[in-house]
Amino acid sequence: MKYLIVSVLFVQQAYAQALDQLAIRKGITLNGSIHASTTAYKAFGMEQRRDPLTWYLNGNININFFGYGMPFSFSYSNQGTQYSQPFNQYRFAPSYKWARLYLGTSSMQFSNYTLAGHVFNGVGVELTPGKWRIAAMYGSLNKDMRRNGYGGKVGYENNGNYYSMAFFSANDISNTNQTATFALKQRITRRIFAEAAYSISVLNNIYYDAIQAGIGYTAGTCAIQLRYERVAPDYKTLGAYAVVDDMRNITVAPTMQLAKGRITLTANAGMQVNNLHHSKMSDTRRWVASINTSVVPDDHWVITTGYSNFSTFTRVRPLVDPYFTNPLDTLDYYQVNTTYNNLLMYKIKKSAITLNTSFQHASDKSDANDNLSSFLTANLSYTYLLDKQNLSITTAFNYYYNTSTGLNTQFFGPHINISKQFFNKVCKAALLVTYNITKAAATQSTLFNTGCTFGYTPRGKKHNLGSSLLYLQKGAVNEWTSSMNYTYSF
Repeated sequence: MKYLIVSVLFVQQAYAQALDQLAIRKGITLNGSIHASTTAYKAFGMEQRRDPLTWYLNGNININFFGYGMPFSFSYSNQGTQYSQPFNQYRFAPSYKWARLYLGTSSMQFSNYTLAGHVFNGVGVELTPGKWRIAAMYGSLNKDMRRNGYGGKVGYENNGNYYSMAFFSANDISNTNQTATFALKQRITRRIFAEAAYSISVLNNIYYDAIQAGIGYTAGTCAIQLRYERVAPDYKTLGAYAVVDDMRNITVAPTMQLAKGRITLTANAGMQVNNLHHSKMSDTRRWVASINTSVVPDDHWVITTGYSNFSTFTRVRPLVDPYFTNPLDTLDYYQVNTTYNNLLMYKIKKSAITLNTSFQHASDKSDANDNLSSFLTANLSYTYLLDKQNLSITTAFNYYYNTSTGLNTQFFGPHINISKQFFNKVCKAALLVTYNITKAAATQSTLFNTGCTFGYTPRGKKHNLGSSLLYLQKGAVNEWTSSMNYTYSF
């Protein structure tokens, strides 16, 4: 099994300077960064489940040419050849004022049911002159399936009102797909607004549609919104990785702030059903309810609580067979998942105490049997800062308990993290140690995990060097992982 260290590349968009600044800031400016990393891995007492050596090279370059922004980014690694859409990617996105061009590997968002963030290799453009919003793209979405697509979007925005139309078309070896969405957001009065979107998809000459609508009311620190969504069975767009189809969803979501913003209440309740055409063997209804509260009484205390309940009812109908009668006409299946989350934090001067707890109760009940399970997770931590010594110490204790039919599992143990800065804060070192005990039925096992990290960033310089070494022991299994990374900014 290959081991991947994903170095996240933040591409800073370079926006253009106005024409009247050309006389002041003439010429070309260049900035960006290059990041390289490598990771080594070795295991004893078990099969090697990662590559012994991996490396990555990422970079972004931002060029400003007389007010034109031209950002370029790239990614390369020795893991890239193992994917149908390689990790090795290049992106060039020049811009000027309200115009932006996309070249290479990019992604764009037209709507949830047309082009919805699917990565493509090709060309795209976004134009935002005044109150208009215009976008277009053309490119390859999947090289293996020879899937190509093109699309566009036109929108107009004015005083909180918005009207748009988007279309997207794609085809590959086995599918031809055209989609379109018409959307609007209209403020009816100063406090009431409405929004709606209608989408249609033509997949291999078969038509499907989707509807989204909502109405909201705002009054000072209070607001409430009612939303409706319906997606036809088998709705599909080749411009999205996944679309939830065959469902109807109705939700209501109120929010409220009290005590000058120190207390915030949010809630969400709704129902979702599937099998809209009654053509499947099973029907499912889901009820959703959640309440979240945040209380900040002063500068020392932070209290948050959350409650959610997800209930599902499924009715399974047997296949119709004229030569066989099933003694069970239907099978009813109930599933309830209830979760409680709590956070309690107390801060004073240079220290903080935090308690996190989470309890989840799940029950499955059918005509045949019942299954019950509960999960409890708790974390108590204490952090202390020593400013003069540039030292921070965090200690914690973790506890996890799970009970289900015929099996109880406990997981608990301490954790400590110590970090310190040296030489006028240009060097930073950290040590972490974790020890956990796991009890399951009549067995008990231990896990010991320790590691250290080191970073070097010269003051006023453009270099950053970091390294880490991690060791994990579980029974007779030992694993070592070391990494080193370097970043140069210019």
